[in-house]
Amino acid sequence: MGKTFKVLKLSNVWSTEKLRKEVEDTLNKVSNEGWNIVSVAFGSSNAQIATAMITISK
Repeated sequence: MGKTFKVLKLSNVWSTEKLRKEVEDTLNKVSNEGWNIVSVAFGSSNAQIATAMITISK
């Protein structure tokens, strides 16, 4: 069986610092569950909502 991949999307309208903390907490959680972190990318939507996309695999 091949690898399983998931893409997680996190957003925060109010604070990039809160998003950073949420991403950090999510990375620690999925890592403890045995997932490998493939990539983390930050950006913003058309409405200027801070967004993070996290790709994980197992």
